[in-house]
Amino acid sequence: MKLLRKYIEKNGPGYASLLPEEPEDMWHAFNLIQVGDTLRSSTVRKVTTESATGTTSSQRVHTTLTIAIENVDFDASDCSLHVKGRNIEENQHVKMGAYHTLDLELNRKFELRKACWDAIHLERIDQACDPTQYAEVAAVVMQEGLAHICLLSSSMTIIRAKIDQTVPRKRKGNASQHDKGMSRFFD
Repeated sequence: MKLLRKYIEKNGPGYASLLPEEPEDMWHAFNLIQVGDTLRSSTVRKVTTESATGTTSSQRVHTTLTIAIENVDFDASDCSLHVKGRNIEENQHVKMGAYHTLDLELNRKFELRKACWDAIHLERIDQACDPTQYAEVAAVVMQEGLAHICLLSSSMTIIRAKIDQTVPRKRKGNASQHDKGMSRFFD
């Protein structure tokens, strides 16, 4: 994650402007963002307009919104972060108090404001923005007929692939089918 700008008073209010660059950065953002904070990010909103004759048309508009966070949802399978809340800043396309869900994505900056930044939040930002923290290890976790290929990082385990193969059971006196199945699985 890249720290673009910040003004933070320890145990006081402030803001941090961040740019997530890796899937793990979304996990750090999920741990930073809490209910009651405010979040500012660009988004796409469907806007419906009505003409003088009564016909309606809708179009998708790119805009920047600031919301008071009411719900945060993290999907670990595709490392996406969905933040729901009410609009708290004047905008020509979205009314004050209207609900909107901001989808935080990689390489899309956002600004997080908190009423109180504690030491844990500051440490999380330092950890997320430190490039030496990205030491990753690949691991294969196996059992008979099932394997998971994982990437391990300092704060998250990401499952990259699942391999599932049926292997015949061993039978008394004849284990050749089992051996062939295991050989096929290892291939």
